[in-house]
Amino acid sequence: MQVIILCGGLGTRLRTVVSDVPKPMAPINGKPFMQIQVDELINSGATKIIFAVGYKKEIIEDFFGDNYRGVELVYSEEDYPLKTGGAIKKALRYIDDDCAIVVNGDCYTKVNYDEIQKLFRDTNATEVMTGKPMHNFDRFGNIVPGEDNVTVVDFIEKQPTEFGYINLGIYAVKKNLFDEYESELGDSFSHEVDFISKHLHDCKFCLYPYDGYFIDIGIPEDYFAFCDYMKRLN
Repeated sequence: MQVIILCGGLGTRLRTVVSDVPKPMAPINGKPFMQIQVDELINSGATKIIFAVGYKKEIIEDFFGDNYRGVELVYSEEDYPLKTGGAIKKALRYIDDDCAIVVNGDCYTKVNYDEIQKLFRDTNATEVMTGKPMHNFDRFGNIVPGEDNVTVVDFIEKQPTEFGYINLGIYAVKKNLFDEYESELGDSFSHEVDFISKHLHDCKFCLYPYDGYFIDIGIPEDYFAFCDYMKRLN
């Protein structure tokens, strides 16, 4: 399993409590958040990890180096903001498999990555999107499946929603995901707005439903909630 971690953002919403490191390196009871995430990925079978880095990238690179727990680490560096799509596109250059797992560097889950990859291959999907059923949300995109509960027929970006499948930012994607859209997309673009929303009907997007633990540490209250969660586990 080869993984891309998106960890180049500015993390502005968390600056009031974490200001000296990039958001994915926010300390969780003395340990960087992304170390917890990387450990989880390796325990789930990751054999190569590509960090899509930008803001304060040297902190991530100095901490992890080029090998962690025997797993090869690669850094896909952006010199200016590439947004989510541009960051994935650049990082895909380092993928040697037909499939890459993409995760956000500020989110933690216990998803089954083997099942996500199996769905990707069984359906011959362009992309598998992981969604969690939730009521009353506005911070996340809403993945709308069709009658088969697998094929994604709509993707509604962040707005108040009574019920839906929130987009967890965990994907299985083809290595050549953006190749035929090169001239349209350019180097800096939103994966969600400029690619998923515009190509729902000429690509095959599938939903992997997940109803387990999930948290995005992007706002202070959720950051502190995750600190408490990890204290209870330990």
